[in-house]
Amino acid sequence: MITTCLLAFTLLAFQDSPTIPDRNWRTPTAIEEGINALVASHDSVTATTIGFSKGGQPIKCIQVAREGATPVNSRSAVLVVAGIDGDHLLGSEVALDLVSTLLEMSAEKTAPLLEAHKLYIIAQVNPDAANYYFNEVQHVQRRNLTPNDDDHDGIKDEDAGEDLNGDGFITMMRVQDLEKATHLADKDDPRVSITPKPFENQVASFVLYTEGIDNDGDGKYNEDGIGGVDLNKNFMHGYKEHSDGSGAWQLSESESRALADFVLQHQEIATILVYGQHDTLSKPFGENGKDKAGAPKKLSEDDVELYKRISEKFVEITNLSNDEQANWDGSFVAWAYAQYGVPSFSTSLWARPTEEKETEGEHSQDSEDEIATEEMLTPSGVGNISQETMDELFEAAVAAGYIEDGETSSEMTPSLEETEMYCKMMGIEIRRVSTNGGKKKSDSEEGNWLEYSDNQRGGTGFVAWEPFDHPQLGLVEIGGWVPYFKTLPPLDAIDDITEKQTTFLIELASRLPTVRLSRPAVKQLGNGLWEVKVAVINDGWFPTGTAMAKKNKRARPFVVRLDVPNDTIISGRKVHLLWALNGEGTRKWYKWILQGEPNTDVNITLFSEKFGTKTITTPLTETKGGDA
Repeated sequence: MITTCLLAFTLLAFQDSPTIPDRNWRTPTAIEEGINALVASHDSVTATTIGFSKGGQPIKCIQVAREGATPVNSRSAVLVVAGIDGDHLLGSEVALDLVSTLLEMSAEKTAPLLEAHKLYIIAQVNPDAANYYFNEVQHVQRRNLTPNDDDHDGIKDEDAGEDLNGDGFITMMRVQDLEKATHLADKDDPRVSITPKPFENQVASFVLYTEGIDNDGDGKYNEDGIGGVDLNKNFMHGYKEHSDGSGAWQLSESESRALADFVLQHQEIATILVYGQHDTLSKPFGENGKDKAGAPKKLSEDDVELYKRISEKFVEITNLSNDEQANWDGSFVAWAYAQYGVPSFSTSLWARPTEEKETEGEHSQDSEDEIATEEMLTPSGVGNISQETMDELFEAAVAAGYIEDGETSSEMTPSLEETEMYCKMMGIEIRRVSTNGGKKKSDSEEGNWLEYSDNQRGGTGFVAWEPFDHPQLGLVEIGGWVPYFKTLPPLDAIDDITEKQTTFLIELASRLPTVRLSRPAVKQLGNGLWEVKVAVINDGWFPTGTAMAKKNKRARPFVVRLDVPNDTIISGRKVHLLWALNGEGTRKWYKWILQGEPNTDVNITLFSEKFGTKTITTPLTETKGGDA
């Protein structure tokens, strides 16, 4: 039996619109109210305003910490940043929900994070762009609202898209223009727009524009929309001047500047986790050369193993391993790693779910059916077009100007291309539907997203292409991806995502450096001389600084200081700088020869901007030094 492609014909007047996504994601105002409510109800939560958006909305930072052995002000910190990308509402939701989730957990479980360290959360860096999700007409807005002359005509933001067909979305237009054509419809699924492949006899038939009209009369369509600057291209590391969306200069935006200022003013931040478009966790970066200015593009070679091991733990906890890698030039996470100098990670929190592969024996028949699939329709039979429908289509095509060549007959089996031509002449939208139950796997990412939309989200992710009489272009087709569909998961997935990210965050905090001074070893040498030895030990898993921080001299050193009068030091430096120390019990020894009376107290201080100050006192009396 030959499996055929079924053409689904639906008159435009009777076609249902795709289901509009739920609108109960929290607005920036609701995010701010949620922060205020947490502060009001929990003594362990405080919040400050670190800056304002272009539109004047506050950018707030939450601090969460429980009482512990170390005073809160002397602890190192974990920073979580979300909402840099205006379309990534999921990050803001999870970042705010983290607080409630952590506070509902037992103190024993959260101790590695909230008692040994403290947590900073900046839940929404780009509130102006986030607001666009809640507009009556949806169009993805990732950038902030700084006006920008995208088409370099001296006027800013003058040609944005419009919802021409009134479906509540600004999607795309397919414009039949052989001179400008760049794309054609994929024969396997005509909803997908592809570029012609060399040597495969493919010819482009249409050009793609954002839905709307040419507002400024320059012959271009919707090329200069609202805003703006992509905040994740506006930071210093890998910044590309004159690049689309990168901004007039580094940190040109109030939002990115507020974030950088906060980080630089809080040197106690020991690691950073970003929720946004970039991913350094499901697939860790490797070493990959340098840019023109000599700045490394990716991870330092000596940091690759650290990122690999954290990635393995992340995937184990979250099962998120299908994320796409976005270029991190000018991004906050790249700057935090390469120039601020701490282990910095980023995740999009969610990716398109992948269907489990069938076992070898289960797909053999499907494979045979797929091989046998032909680009023809029979005029009868279940699952195919009836003869009566074909007759009506043919008659309508003839009436519309199709010339019958004498050999054409309503009894013939037309090709798919002929049938599609008939339908277009009638103004009927066509969609090919696979008859194999959706089991055939697409070779393209767009096809995979369509399979996910069709099979798991009820087809709500894509607006079917429909003819539209454009006031300037004539007959076009309007359709494409529903805004935010590829960024936002179903709402019922948020709780599970938050729970997994909370677990990972505690795991990440438990691996931070734990640096201490050993108990000193004191040896009497005679004639009032004493040898004093002490070790600085890192009991944590993370090194005290990344390899990148060592290379660019960005690591802040530990200071080891012997607090005695200068004239009592016979050998050894009074102050030592320790630039980096690996984890897992690695230690660095320091030794002095002192002159002093027996039982005289000697103070040794270990100071770090990130990890606080620790002082031990030892008398000048013989001791082996215990753990040293």
